[in-house]
Amino acid sequence: MKVDKLRPATMPWKQMQVLDNTTQEEWFDMWCEELIQAGYIDEVVTHPDVPTFELFPGYSKPYGKKKNIIMNKVVYTPDRIIKWNKKAMYIFFAAFNWGNDKWDTCYFNAMLEPNKGFYYSLVEVKGPTGNQKAYGQDFKFTQKWLWANTEQYVQKVMLAPAKIIKNPYQYLWSMTFTPERFLYTDKLATNRNKPIPYRAIPNKNGILKWTVRTLEQFIKSKTSA
Repeated sequence: MKVDKLRPATMPWKQMQVLDNTTQEEWFDMWCEELIQAGYIDEVVTHPDVPTFELFPGYSKPYGKKKNIIMNKVVYTPDRIIKWNKKAMYIFFAAFNWGNDKWDTCYFNAMLEPNKGFYYSLVEVKGPTGNQKAYGQDFKFTQKWLWANTEQYVQKVMLAPAKIIKNPYQYLWSMTFTPERFLYTDKLATNRNKPIPYRAIPNKNGILKWTVRTLEQFIKSKTSA
């Protein structure tokens, strides 16, 4: 697969915001933005509007007239909350509830808000390497703790693999689509005497680390299956 064939022509690159040391969360937001524009996501809740969940209330013992804190309170705040449009069901998310045998057919598992009738996902964005902790605890432990206390499922999202792997099922971009903005750099390259900004996807050996698809290509692959 050649990178040139993946280079989008729809983004007005002259008006693009220059990116500087972009975080994993910011790249995730750009992925979500394409889905908002296409009507698959209704809203993405970011900090400081994401609610905080209490995992442990803390424990104190009296010490004279004061309280001696034996164990501090433990709280957890997800990185993002996605409020899905229902047309995204079984394309981007499957309902994470009892009796649903299709719960594993999509990258995201979403929960139903019983009072308002919409599906949502709690998201913790992690890099493909490095720290996998959440608030000082191993994320898998925090994930289980949150579920045990609240029956809220928070999903770890990693965007793309840092190296070529055989089973990239846990990576968002390899399992869905790569946001268009990622295909551009903030430097200009020359193509047929015209400056065109683009981002090179292959690694040093010229081999793609994941299968790069546009949003349109991914939706077609899911709806025509």
